[in-house]
Amino acid sequence: MKELKVFLNKFATLAEPDAFVEAFSIIKKIKKKDFLLEPGVNCNYLAFIRKGTFRVFFYDQEGVEVTVWFSWEGMLVGDLLAFYKKSKSIFYVQAIEESELSIISREKLEDLYIVYPDYLQFARKYAEHVSVNVMERLLTLQTKSAEERYLELLETPNFLQKIPLKYLASYIGITDSSLSRIRRNVR
Repeated sequence: MKELKVFLNKFATLAEPDAFVEAFSIIKKIKKKDFLLEPGVNCNYLAFIRKGTFRVFFYDQEGVEVTVWFSWEGMLVGDLLAFYKKSKSIFYVQAIEESELSIISREKLEDLYIVYPDYLQFARKYAEHVSVNVMERLLTLQTKSAEERYLELLETPNFLQKIPLKYLASYIGITDSSLSRIRRNVR
């Protein structure tokens, strides 16, 4: 699968990339609004998005949905916290549109690390990439206004068209009506 090889090459040059690609052997189709993961489910796999867009969210203490992440074609998706901690999922991972995934189990991934030590470089680089993204997101939420956060989202317009405004508002940390007001002012 060409897209997965492109993704892998962003993080490391692998001696045997085909073995890695072949390990993502489980193909799963998910309907719009269906869940890849829900809280309490063992998260022992990662999924590469071949087609589609996902959101990662949880419910706060008041029962309000809080969207923390979006993933789309050419990215990995899952509950990375649960995957790396070998624990049950705490997030919902929901398809925003009809989607198709290639899945790799933790067991298969760990076997690949043993057989192909250069895959560990991929794992390290990917973990660094995710860590940087999470830290940048936290910094943005703490230091930028809602309008600035929205303008940052506009820098990646391809996926914005697929995401309902209520999810974008949640991701930015504001209400739907506040986002509508910001959108009117920005135009």
